[in-house]
Amino acid sequence: MRAVRSTILITIVCLCCILAIGALAEPWPVGPSLAHADAAQVLIVGDSLAVGMMPFLGQMISDREITFAAKAGWTTPQGMRALRIALKQYAPQTIVMSLGTNDGADAGVFADRVRRTLSVLPSEACVVWPAIMRPRRKGDYHGLNRVLRQEARRDDRLTIVNWDRMVAKGTVGLRDGVHPDADGYRFRSWVTAAAVRRGCSAAPAA
Repeated sequence: MRAVRSTILITIVCLCCILAIGALAEPWPVGPSLAHADAAQVLIVGDSLAVGMMPFLGQMISDREITFAAKAGWTTPQGMRALRIALKQYAPQTIVMSLGTNDGADAGVFADRVRRTLSVLPSEACVVWPAIMRPRRKGDYHGLNRVLRQEARRDDRLTIVNWDRMVAKGTVGLRDGVHPDADGYRFRSWVTAAAVRRGCSAAPAA
């Protein structure tokens, strides 16, 4: 089994510059790492829901090298910044974006973030993005999920894991409306790993 590597230290060091609007507004040049994606590498970018999958994903995708760039509380812009930093060091063909739960409810803003993220990735990339589920007090999330599913219909590099529907059906429970228990994180890891193994051709059924 190949060891799971974590780049959390790298991304934490960069936290002080993540919120710099000017940096986020700069164009993302396509570097050598993006031009030569490695099918054996998987990059996980995300918030606390990504952190919660760390103990499990390495066991479920044992034939690939997994790198985490994740921190509790991250918004999509912070994840985009971490992605940009990680792509200077790694060349993953598969990227899991576990983001959106900490974003606002503006679907137009979120759509721009998703499209900007996809625009920097090569044509052979596989992007797995679990749908969002959170309490309404944190802002309506249905518009954000519509954005994800619309983008997946438009861009076949993107696969949506139907996390929201799995929670709604009672397949997995969330102790606070956002975070599952250990068994729930194991399940989230399993459906994410299934999408990765399928090469983004299809997400597990809800």
